[in-house]
Amino acid sequence: AMVLPLPGCEGFGRGVTQAVLERTQSPTVDTRTCEVEGRPFPGIEPFLAAQERLPPFTAAVGDRPEVKVLYVHGIGTHSPGHGTALRQNLASALGLETRAPRPKRIVLTHPQFAGQTLGELNVTRLTDNDRRRDLLFYELTWSPITQPDKDLIAFDKEQDYVLRRATVNQAMRSFVNDIAPDPLAYAGKRRGPILTSVIQGICWMVSRSWSELPELTEGVACDPELPGVGSRAETDDFVLITHSLGSRATLDAMQAMTNLPITEDPRVRAIADDFRTREVQVFMLSNQLPLLEAGREGQQVVGRIGEFCGPGATNPGRFFAKTQIVAFSDPNDLMSYPVPDKFAERYIESRLCPIVTNVTINVASVNSFLGLGDVANPLAAHTGYGPDERVGALIARGAGNPDVAPIVAERCTFRETDEGLMR
Repeated sequence: AMVLPLPGCEGFGRGVTQAVLERTQSPTVDTRTCEVEGRPFPGIEPFLAAQERLPPFTAAVGDRPEVKVLYVHGIGTHSPGHGTALRQNLASALGLETRAPRPKRIVLTHPQFAGQTLGELNVTRLTDNDRRRDLLFYELTWSPITQPDKDLIAFDKEQDYVLRRATVNQAMRSFVNDIAPDPLAYAGKRRGPILTSVIQGICWMVSRSWSELPELTEGVACDPELPGVGSRAETDDFVLITHSLGSRATLDAMQAMTNLPITEDPRVRAIADDFRTREVQVFMLSNQLPLLEAGREGQQVVGRIGEFCGPGATNPGRFFAKTQIVAFSDPNDLMSYPVPDKFAERYIESRLCPIVTNVTINVASVNSFLGLGDVANPLAAHTGYGPDERVGALIARGAGNPDVAPIVAERCTFRETDEGLMR
């Protein structure tokens, strides 16, 4: 009885091998989902389209409005250049295939944290062949701030510990050791330096045109004493892109900048007054706002959006005319979450005038695991946004508007929500 099935097993083996080879050689269909639900948003494209109605820029580009994109990374160790995949993705989606050969580098500093590293800001200039569209990509690297906290557990890399673990477990351990200190540090004494780093990034963005920046800036803080601080706030267009913990830090920084006890300094007051008229888009990749709300003090003003925002606002003091939050999350990412309207109402500062759209998107492929079920790499689901063409297209040309990118029209489903239906 044991011998009889052997020829059958041999044939079965050949059949399995042939099926695997055929599956490998046949073209695969990308079935990753993309669902957008919430309010329509325009993306970056309208800002660049407005530039096309202006004369071509010359050497002194500061006389033209500039489109500026700030990218703030999240948990994990990052080095300058970490935003390259996202930058190239946006360049392709927006038709900006020409760039300056080198970024301009700003080493961040502030008197409040004298002697401490605050990271750096690398600015890359992108344009089209006709030199009518001009975009500055600001890549913020704050990772060095938390490196001392990671050094505390650096001994765990020693072979005495590594050799005792299974290979997969060691890979997971290395990942945890790299990311776990960051949210803990942000909840503690590193919060101030990280917020200052993000604020410095925003401050430089609203204070200098490309032509006004030298290739290297160091030893200079962007503060009210800086000549020309905030001089670009009224002229240029701004978009923020954040990843995981970077989203929490950026929202906190926006609130800190606009909720300062506004002094009589006209430079500071002018920036705050301009922000109150601005509608800003914040694209949050691998969003963690709900997770990072745990254990922290609540915002000063919540549940009162109608009092500060919109044409029927009764109270002054809003920070922005509208903060369009577009929260991206891969359902197979173990560390990202959507932002439901109830969460926004209860936990996001009302004076930001938040409006939320959620993008549920598989940036990591889902595969069958030995016939036992479906599985996706959670690390890829957390970090795979940069090169994803759908992500780039959504940031570039939005959703729920007539000018969406073809890949979004074909591959993403949009469902609009309308607050007016609640009346």
